[in-house]
Amino acid sequence: MDRTSQAEETVRRYSDMVYRLAFARTGNTADAEDVYQEVFLRYLTRPPAFTSEEHRKAWLLRVAANLSKNRLRYNARRRTDQLA
Repeated sequence: MDRTSQAEETVRRYSDMVYRLAFARTGNTADAEDVYQEVFLRYLTRPPAFTSEEHRKAWLLRVAANLSKNRLRYNARRRTDQLA
């Protein structure tokens, strides 16, 4: 299987799972979509050497969880109070 078809299969197989995790963590569709895109961008640009399909799945979910956490921190720092 060449690199392109393997990447397409991975996105097809895990896209729903990655998005659901991102949405569950962020609670916001826009942030979940940003996390989703960043996860697969990282996968396509610099994937590690996976030992198994379970390793690939765990990597994708761990990256999604970490990026979701980072997004929540980013949003919390930029939250402002309403002026009266």
